Amino acid sequence: RMNKAIVQSMRAILPAWKTTPIAILHRESGIPPITQLLEARRYCFSARLKSLDETHPLAKRTLPPRQPTYHQLIKRKYQAPTESSFRTRLRRTNELLAPCPRPALMQKCFGKGQDTPLQTAPKGESAKAFLQWVSTVDPATWIVYSDGSLSSEGAASYGFAIHQKDLSICDGSGRLGPAEVFDAEATGALEGLKAALNLPGSAARDIVVCLDNLAAATCLWGTPSDSSQAVFVEFQALAASHGATQVRWIPGHTDIPGNEQADKLAKAASSLPEPEGAQPTLAYLRKVARQKPKEAFETWWTTSVPEQYKRLNLKATIRCPPELSLPRAALHHLLAARSLHGDFAAYHERFNHDDAR
Repeated sequence: RMNKAIVQSMRAILPAWKTTPIAILHRESGIPPITQLLEARRYCFSARLKSLDETHPLAKRTLPPRQPTYHQLIKRKYQAPTESSFRTRLRRTNELLAPCPRPALMQKCFGKGQDTPLQTAPKGESAKAFLQWVSTVDPATWIVYSDGSLSSEGAASYGFAIHQKDLSICDGSGRLGPAEVFDAEATGALEGLKAALNLPGSAARDIVVCLDNLAAATCLWGTPSDSSQAVFVEFQALAASHGATQVRWIPGHTDIPGNEQADKLAKAASSLPEPEGAQPTLAYLRKVARQKPKEAFETWWTTSVPEQYKRLNLKATIRCPPELSLPRAALHHLLAARSLHGDFAAYHERFNHDDAR
């Protein structure tokens, strides 16, 4: 029934002839088969399960069953029943994605001065204002520049550089496990703050942590994100214990020396080996949950593409195809020319339409 409803919806969207193959309708409308749509919802729900607090009822039900313990002096039929080892649908859905650190349910918090946005001007103006601020800052202030990077192979890494005025006094970098740029930005800020606090005389210094990711900077200053939550919590604890730590957003790729140095360190660290036993972050699993349905639809199309479409080398996408922006009459002629199902002599001869002119 669901498949019938999907087919009727695609026929309403596309001005195609009734004999047009179903596979073509899926490709031209950007709507995957119903089985793939349901599987996509399972992946989204699996990512949702990973984001639940460990005390959530659903999170408890996804745990694997514990090994039963029996008392030797009591007959087993009189002992409490053990947990079922059956892999329920909830457990199977949870196993679609790899395990990750579960975030804790936290109350929203707001840092000092949180009512003032981190970004108050366009990118170019913000860069000029920051460079002007650096030229007038107290020479005793340490500025921690941090940055994150994601290579074309998917390697997430971070880098940081500690400056005193225009002098670089310390730097560092590292590689993460399966993660996103957001996680690398947060880790870079934390490691940069740790390195600054380990330097001699850090207790008497003002420390300003500068990064070019507005989302990560907001979470460092306010409510920690679900992804890499432990990193944000640790950063806030260190900043509170130091008492003179600030977070500042800076625009990236605007020729700010410290930011450019941190960016180079982060990109160079992507060639480092991945840490052993590193679990994926929640942001990474959410990306996987979005990517899997796209890959499944593309794979299905390569095996189900009709013969008349093979010569066109058209790819399938779950996004709205650009052809749908055409006027309906023009779209009808385009689909007829592609599918060869239209008011053509060869079409009528193939289906033996004697009444066709």
